Amino acid sequence: MISSRTLIGLLIAVAVVGLLVNGCGPGGGTAITVEGPVELSRSFTEGEVLKYRLEVNTQSGVKRTAYEQTIYAQTELKTSNTFEKVTDESVEMKMHFDYAVGSMTFSDQVMQDETVAELRGKSLLFTLSPQGEVQAWAGLSDEEYLQAGAGQMAMLLYDIFPPLPDGPVEIGTTWTTDYDVPDITTAVDRDFIGETTYTVLGFKERNEIPCIELERVSSFEFEGRAEQAGEMWLMSGSGDVTGKMLVSIDGARVIYGSSETTLTLQGEGASVASAAASNVVNMGIKSNLVIDLMP
Repeated sequence: MISSRTLIGLLIAVAVVGLLVNGCGPGGGTAITVEGPVELSRSFTEGEVLKYRLEVNTQSGVKRTAYEQTIYAQTELKTSNTFEKVTDESVEMKMHFDYAVGSMTFSDQVMQDETVAELRGKSLLFTLSPQGEVQAWAGLSDEEYLQAGAGQMAMLLYDIFPPLPDGPVEIGTTWTTDYDVPDITTAVDRDFIGETTYTVLGFKERNEIPCIELERVSSFEFEGRAEQAGEMWLMSGSGDVTGKMLVSIDGARVIYGSSETTLTLQGEGASVASAAASNVVNMGIKSNLVIDLMP
């Protein structure tokens, strides 16, 4: 039998896979006029610090034989991201968790997610390409929140630095990229693979920063393993993300974004998938997330 706590932990970890900078329209922002096409180019400066606030609200449903449950989760993270070394070949960035709070609600019970809280005051070290792609990471390998689930930290980093177009853009410009998010953990093998299309909707100013407003639509398939409470789960499924974001014209920084994600998964509580595998769980997840660059 799968314990309720194990199922809850699995659901929450999978549901918070990031899927960050997307959704139901960036809050605020004033329309501005920009003459001619705009070239988006990402730049990094040694010593520069980006502070992000991330909020996730998730509703997860799970069904299995003689068991059905709906779980609500709230997570808030505040991070300081410092570019410590910048060269022509790579960028070294430290992500420090200044604030981390999470909770889960099911039936009439509210539980604090201590695996989230344990991140506070700790740091991850990342090596990025000059374009912001995650190439390697170090630190916090024993943190349960980073190892559990389906790779939420890799998704988070992917969406803080979304892929940029090859050439200049204007209103109506679209580009499509592979949605192939690498697994930055060392304990399990997990992949989100699909396709994302970006469309330029217009130009806005937020916090006195001129931005491009983008719409993003993603569809993906997931295959991988997730470890929860000592059990190895074989996971498969698919998902869709719709969203909007504001990206600064200067430096291509994500200034604000919101998202709505739907995800359908099936998990088997066995080390090797087979027709006889027991503890099969079906999951349906809806997740809304906001990412906000703080002053």
